[in-house]
Amino acid sequence: MARLLVSAAGLAPGAPLDAAVRCCDALDARRVPLTLLVGPRPHPEVAAFAAARRRAGDAVLLRGTREAHDGGRPYRRLPLLEARLRLAGALRSAETLGLAVDGFAAPGWAASAGTRRALAEAGLDLLLDDAGVHRLGPDGVRTTGVAGPVVRPGQPASFPGVRLGRRRVVEPALRHLTVDVATGVRPLVEAVDEALAADAIPAVPAALVGPAGRRPRRPDAVVDPELWSTTA
Repeated sequence: MARLLVSAAGLAPGAPLDAAVRCCDALDARRVPLTLLVGPRPHPEVAAFAAARRRAGDAVLLRGTREAHDGGRPYRRLPLLEARLRLAGALRSAETLGLAVDGFAAPGWAASAGTRRALAEAGLDLLLDDAGVHRLGPDGVRTTGVAGPVVRPGQPASFPGVRLGRRRVVEPALRHLTVDVATGVRPLVEAVDEALAADAIPAVPAALVGPAGRRPRRPDAVVDPELWSTTA
């Protein structure tokens, strides 16, 4: 049975935050937790909102380590030293605002080996990417995980399986729906209803991979997570 993960980005004061509140209300009514993707230097209103939602059971992931307009290398090619420096600054910003984060999600959904290692060294060992959700080992290597593609409502709302040679088609273990709240949340809610009707079980990322420090085990999905990756 598939797991359902719902994430939202684009949080900012004003209309985007109002849209995020409506999204939370709709998901609360369906008992579906939300994973909030918060930028590295969030506005205090966004930080306060995210902290309150985290206390209510939602998850908060750090969405990148620099502002989009700062330029620089893409996250999938970021070297270790640069990743360490940028991550330290982003975590200090969140801490200053009283915002605890549960993990990391790179813009573009791809993180380099250097980024993954920097995350593990900083104790931020939960990663959400285009192949699923993962727990990272001390060296940044993915250990536990649940595999599945990222789907943006408004695109075809199906989660196609992968055919392994002559064997049966294998469905992804994870249904990850994501939205930028500035574009509207109604398509997301409709996609959530479709997933729930298919008996998907809602969860936050940490619930899918277990607590930090567990011994590595095989991913819940029976296929290589890279099959779902769009950036591998």
